Parts: sequence; structure tokens; C-alpha cells
Amino acid sequence: MAAGPRRGVATPPGGRPWRERVADPDEPLFTMAVAIDLLGTTHHTLRRLESAVDFAGERPSGNQRRYSVRDLEALSALCELHDRGLSPQSVATVQRELGLSLAPGRARRPGPGAG
Repeated sequence: MAAGPRRGVATPPGGRPWRERVADPDEPLFTMAVAIDLLGTTHHTLRRLESAVDFAGERPSGNQRRYSVRDLEALSALCELHDRGLSPQSVATVQRELGLSLAPGRARRPGPGAG
């Protein structure tokens, strides 16, 4: 029997082993469907909140949004505000005023007063 690479042992093109990537809270691993399930929200709500706070999940492959654990933590806080009755625009205002940060480098542009 020929000894070939064992399944799950190969290092991905990014150069980091999968165990390291899974342990990294900034690694975008979760698809939108998984994020929706974990957050207990809807596709529509998540997109509206993302648009209001000017946030976009990374699209590392296949042009499919991916979210990290830190992204999910930030989005969870925003979803909680929305569930309490705040509009997406109000959630965005609270996010800016309280400095609720999304994962580093993940916002599309700085908020008001940045710079």
C-alpha cells in the first residue's frame, strides 16, 4: 500500500494548517447560512444590518460571504439591538456611538469622525 498524504493533514494554499485556522477568531469560516442559523435571525435582517453598519463579510472563495467568530460576536450584539425594536439605522448609530467594533479591518469604510 503506497503511503500518500493523509486526509486532513495537507496544508491549504493559505499556508496555515486547518486546526490553526479553526482556532483563529478572525478566520472567516462561516457561510451566511451558518451565521443566520447561529444568530437565530433571517437572511433579510442580517443583510439590512450589514448594510446599515456598512459591513461586509469576507468572500475568500466562490464569492460567498464568510464570517469569523469575532464577526458573529459583533453581529450578535447588533441583532440583539434589532430584536429589541431598534431599526437598522438606529442600530448603526448605537454601534458607532458605543464603538461596538466589527472584526479588525472588516468594515468597508470608517465611520463618522474617523480619521
